[in-house]
Amino acid sequence: MKSRCPVCHKIVGTPGKERAKDTGFFPFCSEQCKLVDLGAWLDANYRITCGQQPEESKEPSDTTSLSSDSR
Repeated sequence: MKSRCPVCHKIVGTPGKERAKDTGFFPFCSEQCKLVDLGAWLDANYRITCGQQPEESKEPSDTTSLSSDSR
C-alpha cells in the first residue's frame, strides 16, 4: 500500500520487513519531513478554527456593589 508524505507529498510505501530502516519515519518520507511536521505542531500552526465567535454576555456584570452585613 502506498501513501503520500503529509509534508512534501512524495509517494511513500508502507514499511515492511525489507524496509525496516524507514519504519521510524512513516508516514513521512524522511527524518527531515518528520521534524518539519513536529516544528509545525510546536509552533501551533495546526489549528481547528471555529466558524462562530462565542457570544458575549449581554447582561452587565455587577462586581462593584458587594453586600455587607453591619451589626
